[in-house]
Amino acid sequence: MAEFRSQPLVIEPRWGMIALAAAIMLGAFVVLIETWRRIIIAWGDKLSFADASRIWFVSNLVRYAPGSTLVQLGAMAHLSRKQQISPTAATGASVINVAVNIATGFIVALTAGYDALDLMSHHHAAVGVVIAIATLIGVLALPLFLPRILAGLQKRTGKVLVAGHLPMSAIYLSLAGNLVAWTLYGLSYMALVAGVTGTAPGSVAQYVAVYAAAYVLGYLVFFLPAGAGVREGVQIAALPLLGLTGPQATVVSIAARLLSIALEVIPGFFFFTRGTRSRHQELTERNGSKP
Repeated sequence: MAEFRSQPLVIEPRWGMIALAAAIMLGAFVVLIETWRRIIIAWGDKLSFADASRIWFVSNLVRYAPGSTLVQLGAMAHLSRKQQISPTAATGASVINVAVNIATGFIVALTAGYDALDLMSHHHAAVGVVIAIATLIGVLALPLFLPRILAGLQKRTGKVLVAGHLPMSAIYLSLAGNLVAWTLYGLSYMALVAGVTGTAPGSVAQYVAVYAAAYVLGYLVFFLPAGAGVREGVQIAALPLLGLTGPQATVVSIAARLLSIALEVIPGFFFFTRGTRSRHQELTERNGSKP
């Protein structure tokens, strides 16, 4: 703590870079939404980008509640079914979306920042490589195992969760889309660091690694709302390895959280309130037309 307090806090806000960080992150959201929409289409259903955006942002609102990972999956599946999407596509696409996002984030973090992660883990990063390989194999095996897993859940719950074939093209689409999104996240994070501190020491790959590691570890701690505390802790531990001071890393982690909340919650509430107003107007017109 004494060492932390002795470090100077140098903050030089550059609002243009912060705006760029926000724009790039929104670009990552667009990629993820389109990727998820394409998985739905691969199952033979139809979903417009506008409807996919509404479902994605509204379901993201529950990420800020405890146990959000499972609740978010249910929300995406429920909202998809309201758009006449089949239970197969709605449930399967949501499961693939989460599984591939975690797997690719883990792999990206290890490959892009192996040296830093090896140092932080006291030279045990090789264990992570083994886990990453196993995770990738598991993702590629989803077409084989997902129907069996959901069939088992169907027997336990009595609900029809899946029927039909899981297309391999959905896995390829999700892998490609998530890899692009993680790269954009890293670029956004680097721009945010430059916008908050006035400089961004290190490479793009290192910022991709730090952000991916923080995000995935926070995601896995599903009982915490949006990985609160975990994501910030990883950033505070990793950013000094790139050249930032401890106080700077702390401010950046807070700024990253605030930016993420703003870009997820504001559109989510916009789509939610817009949908609520539309349903209210529809009910009013329907009741008004009755004799």
